[in-house]
Amino acid sequence: MQFLKDLLSLLRVKHWAKNMFIFTALLFSEKLFEWQSLLVNTIAFFAFCFISSSIYSINDIHDARGDRLHPKKKSRPIASGRVGKIQALLIACILLIISSIIGVKLSRYFFLVLLLYFVLNLFYTFIGKNIIIIDAFCISLGFVLRVIGGSFAISVHSSGWMIMTTFFLSLFLGFGKRRNEILSLGEDPSFHRKVLKKYDIGFLNHILISCVTISVLSYALYTLDTSVIQRLGTNKLIYTVPIVTYGFFRYMHLLWENEEGDPTDLILHDMNMLIDIFLWLASTILIIYISKSS
Repeated sequence: MQFLKDLLSLLRVKHWAKNMFIFTALLFSEKLFEWQSLLVNTIAFFAFCFISSSIYSINDIHDARGDRLHPKKKSRPIASGRVGKIQALLIACILLIISSIIGVKLSRYFFLVLLLYFVLNLFYTFIGKNIIIIDAFCISLGFVLRVIGGSFAISVHSSGWMIMTTFFLSLFLGFGKRRNEILSLGEDPSFHRKVLKKYDIGFLNHILISCVTISVLSYALYTLDTSVIQRLGTNKLIYTVPIVTYGFFRYMHLLWENEEGDPTDLILHDMNMLIDIFLWLASTILIIYISKSS
């Protein structure tokens, strides 16, 4: 039982929620209720889950020494010694192989996106996370690749506005995490993550405001895009913009209130955020799939 808990912790299963971005293209291509497309996207979702978990394992192997000095990360399976490095590397290899097989079976382009995602995250683990701004860009590009991968899996086109929205949304989450790491790690946060020495709160506050502004505007412009309106057959998607805006502002409020900036933890443990996400999803489905047919 303890090994199972350690395995789930090593694979960071709760972070699989980030791979829900895979379904973005499915939702906005009016294929959400086509069982074959839904099945393919679900398989693609698990392919990303497995490859991201393999990256988490490699990252924890690489960071084990530093994690032992971190107030929270020291309890991770590898840092605490409950899971050996060789054992973790074997698990990472198995997951990578399974993910690659799934990718090849789905489509050549989806496999290439998976491969690019893996290479990007290797770069982040060994180099990128120590370079100011580039660290957050690596995280953001990972989300963009999820959206693109989901579109390739079901052979649909991803809107440029949607890609832009995803990019700046994930930049916002990444820089928000950096901001709260500085606050939560005490007097010398760079002792735990070197790149934090190069950031300061004022600079990050300005970036966060910029990312919020661009994200909301790009999403609003997506809903107003004539080609999108023509393809979906409705101009009512603009009514979801207030819901999206509230989500951004609520997350900023949580960042300013809490000293823990992990996006997954903040979102999954805040009822207002969960309700907002549900309302956005429900209203989007209602507008795209139901209102036109009534």
